[in-house]
Amino acid sequence: MDHFHLKNGVLQAENVPLTRIAAEVGTPVYVYSRATLERHAQVFRDGIAPVGRSHIAFAIKANPNRAVLRVLAKAGYGADVVSGGEISRAIASGMKPEDVVFSGVGKTRAELEQALDSGIGQFNIELEEEGVVLAQIAASKGMTANATLRVNPDVDAGTHAKISTGKKENKFGVAIDQAPGIFDRLAGLPGLSMRGVALHIGSQLFDLDPLEAAYRRIGRLVADLRAAGHVIDRVDLGGGLGVPYRQAPPPITDRWWRASPKAGTSR
Repeated sequence: MDHFHLKNGVLQAENVPLTRIAAEVGTPVYVYSRATLERHAQVFRDGIAPVGRSHIAFAIKANPNRAVLRVLAKAGYGADVVSGGEISRAIASGMKPEDVVFSGVGKTRAELEQALDSGIGQFNIELEEEGVVLAQIAASKGMTANATLRVNPDVDAGTHAKISTGKKENKFGVAIDQAPGIFDRLAGLPGLSMRGVALHIGSQLFDLDPLEAAYRRIGRLVADLRAAGHVIDRVDLGGGLGVPYRQAPPPITDRWWRASPKAGTSR
């Protein structure tokens, strides 16, 4: 449910005609509904409540509008960011630094330093070399960076090829068969606290089966890492649930969480 409805042939947002908004502020203009954002934020939170201890991080690349981010910050959401600019925007919008997750490929040294100085809560490491650089920078500052290793589970999300991120030929994360060795080496570096693993297999997902397959593989990896003596207290489950533009409604979150590995905190 949202708060955009046609009344007498005129689209309204929270009972305000868009024609009136256009007349008062001009066009083009983006119109968001606070009530819709608040409701959907609560529906998602309610859906994953059975998981227990969890943290929800909104991907700022989905909508960087600061007014939107302020609404989500008040709803208790953190941020998933992929650049220094997004770190600044998240914090300026009221999101707590410790609730910010720094994801994405191609992080620069300057952005890693900015993230450390800002006190963000988690770095998602995309490759071993990135973890080595992060450890060096953190150690030089007398700091310790909390991090997860992004793992590519080699699962086809069944979505458009251009937004698929979980197959072995995709450029995101480390191969799952190489993950234990990489994790072990990074865990031994000063300046780095390896806390868990992360994954993201694609966007616009309407079928839960690929997610379940990916979660099963990640669950086995977590078990192996723990058996090797590593303390794993978080698994970053990514995102990607579909937006129903023309398709059927996407999987609701109270079905989605049941497929997730039970490995402590989910981000």
